[in-house]
Amino acid sequence: MLIQKTTALLLLGLAVRECFSFWTGHPSDFELWVRMGYAMIHGGNPYGVLSSVPGLSYANVFSFNNAPTIAYLPFWPIVTAAMFALYSAIGVQNRFVYYFLLKQPVIMGDIALAYLLYSYLSVRKSAAAGLWAMAFWLFSPFTVIISSVWGMFDSIAISFMIISLMSTRRLARSIWTGLAIFVKSIPIIYAAPTALKRPASARDAMYLLVAVGLPVLLSAAIFFILKWPMSTVGGTLGSTVGKGGESMSIWDALPYLNYLGLSVPAPEIYDALGYAWIPAVFVFTITAFRRFGTESDHGLIQTLLVCTFAFLIFKAQITEQYALYFFSLAVIDVGLWHPERKWMLLGGVGVAMVYLVVNNFFLVRFLSPVYPGFVNFESALQSQIGPERNAVDFLAGTAFTLLNVKYLMAVLRRGSVGPDELNRFVGEVHQGKP
Repeated sequence: MLIQKTTALLLLGLAVRECFSFWTGHPSDFELWVRMGYAMIHGGNPYGVLSSVPGLSYANVFSFNNAPTIAYLPFWPIVTAAMFALYSAIGVQNRFVYYFLLKQPVIMGDIALAYLLYSYLSVRKSAAAGLWAMAFWLFSPFTVIISSVWGMFDSIAISFMIISLMSTRRLARSIWTGLAIFVKSIPIIYAAPTALKRPASARDAMYLLVAVGLPVLLSAAIFFILKWPMSTVGGTLGSTVGKGGESMSIWDALPYLNYLGLSVPAPEIYDALGYAWIPAVFVFTITAFRRFGTESDHGLIQTLLVCTFAFLIFKAQITEQYALYFFSLAVIDVGLWHPERKWMLLGGVGVAMVYLVVNNFFLVRFLSPVYPGFVNFESALQSQIGPERNAVDFLAGTAFTLLNVKYLMAVLRRGSVGPDELNRFVGEVHQGKP
C-alpha cells in the first residue's frame, strides 16, 4: 500500500511538471539554455556571447552590456549539450520538443529531491513524515514554477546534498557535496559542515579538500579538453560572488530607495555588501560547529540551516531559486524535530511565492515561448502599476529576510541537543506532545 501511494504521488508530481515543461520558460535563463545547448554541440564557448538560434530561440532580452553568458561551472553546459544532441538524434524539427528535453533534467532532479526527502524522513521517523515531506515538495506551487516553468536546476544540486547527508562515510559525504558544488556553486557553503567533524583536525581537512577540490578538478578537466579560455571562465564566475542589485531580501531597500529618489548609494557600498556574505557564513559556520557539532543528524541539519540563513541574510542579491535551499532543509527540520517551526517554513514559501509572482509580472514572462508580446505587456503593466509592484517586491523581500532571521534565532536559541534529549524529544513529537 505504501509503495502504491509513494508511486502515485511521484507520478502525479511528475505529470504536473510535464504539463508546463514544453511551452513555458524564463526569457533570460531558459533562453540561455536554448542557445547554450546549440552552441556546445557546434563548438561554441558557453562562457562567451551566445547568439540566438534561428528556429529555436524565442526571446532576445539581452543588451550589449548584458550579453548572454553563464556564471556556472561546466556541469550545466554539458547537460544542455546532451539534450541538444538527443534533440538532433530524434530528428523532429520542432522547438517545443527541444524545450521539453531541456526541462527533463530539471524536472527529474525535482522529483528525485522529493523522493530523497521522503527517504530521509521515513527512515529516521515514520513513513507518514516522509510522505508529508514528499507531498510538500511535489505540490508546492513555488517548487513547480522554479523547476518546470522557470527551468532552474537547483534541485539537482540539492539532491546531491541530501544524498551526502544520507551517507555514513565522510569520504562519500565529501564526494557527494563536491558533486553538488559542481552542479551549482551555492552548496560550497555546506562543504565544511559536511566534511568536518572537528575544524582543527588535519585528517578532517582532507575531506574538506575532497569536497572543494572535486568540482575544481572536474571543471579544469572539461576546460582543458574543450579548450575554453580560463581567463573568461574565471572572470565570469568571479563576477557572481559579489553581485548586487534587486533582491528577494531586505537588501532590496537600496535599489528601492534609489528608485524612489530618496537615496543614491555609492557603488562602493554595493561592492562591500556584495562580499559581506563570505565572512558572515564563515563566522556563523564556526558558531554552529561549536553549538551543534556535525556528528548527529540533528546537529548537522541545524548547522546547515545556520549556514543557509547566513548566506540568505547577508548575500546582496538573493534570487527566488535560492529559497529552495532553505525550504529543503526546513522540511527535514520541521518533519523530524521541530514542528513548531512549521509556520516559518510556510511563511517563507508564502512570501517567496508573492515575490516570484509579482517580480515576474504575474508570471506572464514565463509564457514567453508562446507569447512574443510579453515585453510589451510588461512595459504596459509597469507603466500602470510600477510603484505598487516595486513596493510589493520590496515588502515581500524584506519579509523573507525577517523570516530567515526569525528561523535563525529559533535554531540558535535552542542550542545543542544531546542524544538522550533528542530521542526523548522525537518520542514526544511522535506522541503528539508539544
